Amino acid sequence: MKTLATLQVLFLTICSLSASTARATSVIEVSFTDLITQAEVIAVGTVTDIREHWDAEKRAPFTLVTFSNLTVVKGSPGNSFTLEFLGGKMPNGLVMTIPGVPQFVVGEKAVVFCAGNRRDFCPLVGIWQGVLRVMDDPQRKIETVSDNFRVPIIGIEGGKLVKRSPATVTQPPLSLSALLQTIQQTLSSSSH
Repeated sequence: MKTLATLQVLFLTICSLSASTARATSVIEVSFTDLITQAEVIAVGTVTDIREHWDAEKRAPFTLVTFSNLTVVKGSPGNSFTLEFLGGKMPNGLVMTIPGVPQFVVGEKAVVFCAGNRRDFCPLVGIWQGVLRVMDDPQRKIETVSDNFRVPIIGIEGGKLVKRSPATVTQPPLSLSALLQTIQQTLSSSSH
């Protein structure tokens, strides 16, 4: 029995070291329409709490990110909800990270497309594709959206989010209100 426990600890240590040295996570590109249809919950919220905990039963660390002040577009998460991501501090002091899984900070605002919370290692559709960062545009006095890596989204064409590029640098970012309106239209047309 002691050998099994030792093997489990060794396996987790190797996995956590492998995860921290890996360069990327391979993910199939998810269309904008698929983000909407695959999501169980779509909401805009502000990160109000981030906690890490060790799950002794699963023998793995998890990070819990709570979103509050919600504008819910799909699903019924209530006034706030907490997403559970695999990764975080382990009892031995090592930190387990999963490449590609978004990181959040308290106070930031985001649009999240959630599916598989407390079931999948990342409760976002398409991992990093399932979060859009909300940014303030002080010149236009509106909120705009960017991808997980903070590249501004300038539009939606052919079922895909169009990101700013050198060729589109003069185009303004998509407003949060325009994004939400497009999501609601897509949900409305898919329910008919």
